[in-house]
Amino acid sequence: MEREPIKTLPYNEVKFKFISNHYDVHLNGSCLYENSICEFKSEYPNYNEETDDWDEQWVKIYKLNWREKLKWIWKQWLFEKCVGYHWSYRNGKIGKDFYYRKPKWLYVWIFNRYYGR
Repeated sequence: MEREPIKTLPYNEVKFKFISNHYDVHLNGSCLYENSICEFKSEYPNYNEETDDWDEQWVKIYKLNWREKLKWIWKQWLFEKCVGYHWSYRNGKIGKDFYYRKPKWLYVWIFNRYYGR
């Protein structure tokens, strides 16, 4: 059964929290909507050859129950501890670029475990 989105917003109006899928634009993850953690999903925008520009991107926002909220909080915490903060939005701002923390050997090992290498 497909869930119904509670709201569809333009891409630039979404308050992103954590990005779990990114390909040039944010495609999936968690966001804040009405002061609550929600899930968002978006489609990759189409390129319009007539206007030589990208079509406007729309994001569907889905309400989460408390278990699903905990799942997203866990995903974000685990990613931040194993990989980094570069896909987290803290206070509305994206984290720093990717870098290895110190000791580098430990975080390389944790990073590889996270991605199953």
